[in-house]
Amino acid sequence: MDVEDVIKAMKASVGNPQVQEKGFDALNLCVEDPKSHIEVARLDGIAMIVKAMEQHQMEVQLAAMNILEKMTSGDPAHTKAMVNVQGINAILNAMAQSLSKADLQAAGCKILCNVAKHDAHCQEKVAKSGAAQAVLDAMRAHCASATIQELGCQALKEFAAFNAESQEDIYVRGGNPGGAPSYGVLPGVMGCGVLRNLAACNSQQQQAVVSRGGIQVVMDAMSAHKDHALMQWAGCWTLFCLCVHNAEMRSEVYAYGAARAALKALEAHRLEARVQEAGCWLLKELAEHMASCKDRATFSAAIQAALKAVEKYPGNQAVEKAARTALQKLSAFDKEHSEHAKWSKTKVTRTSHIL
Repeated sequence: MDVEDVIKAMKASVGNPQVQEKGFDALNLCVEDPKSHIEVARLDGIAMIVKAMEQHQMEVQLAAMNILEKMTSGDPAHTKAMVNVQGINAILNAMAQSLSKADLQAAGCKILCNVAKHDAHCQEKVAKSGAAQAVLDAMRAHCASATIQELGCQALKEFAAFNAESQEDIYVRGGNPGGAPSYGVLPGVMGCGVLRNLAACNSQQQQAVVSRGGIQVVMDAMSAHKDHALMQWAGCWTLFCLCVHNAEMRSEVYAYGAARAALKALEAHRLEARVQEAGCWLLKELAEHMASCKDRATFSAAIQAALKAVEKYPGNQAVEKAARTALQKLSAFDKEHSEHAKWSKTKVTRTSHIL
């Protein structure tokens, strides 16, 4: 049967769960080919899928969600179509009815993530729907599942991106999605993404994340996955976002040993440009604390790390900008060692000719 035959058969027997389940099995095979998504949408198949979810239970809902997950990860028009036929509510109801079903929760998190990534309007729909609670419920119900933790964090990260309402909602609902190190690298990376999007340039959310142990969560993840560049990149960026434009939080982040963590990341992943960029931005934020510390070893190491980043990536504007800014901050705060500061400024001036 082709797509049209399957949809016709399913529309003719909307109330029959056996027909719906078999139809979804057939349709699921069809939508493996992205070209068939257009045909499903043309035949009003998305509305039919959502209606079947509203009328039937777990087996049908899971089969339907597997199809919607594929379609919403492709053409953005299909995501918008699903939102327009109240698909978000159907997803949330299915997740609430079958909280113990890991496969269904995973599919729900994927779809909600796809919707939030589509555009600001769809993200707003997600924010007002209570999706954050559904995702947090899924993560709590399956706390031993690395897959659910990763997918849940990925969804929350997209909910929180540039959306103050979702940021507040996640915090109020008790979200602590840092991604425990024991879950593995990807959940940790996605968890850092959530914290980063919650906190960036928002002093209230920075304070909120820190007060719930966010710094320690990130530090633990970085420590547990020292050899993984992706984790070090995510960790450095998150620590930066937790303290940028916030003097009080800079003190907190520094007190947890974030400068040393950044230096370790920069040294271990010298060949990873994005780690060099993120690490240098973090050093820039912590420059004053390193300069005022009696132990000059960390301060000197920070200067050397930033200089090495510039020397290693002379054609990478992102790395050079981060490293140069870090060097300028470090030398500006080095009041007690004027000769050292003068030497550092000379190095900064030389690197500026490259830019």
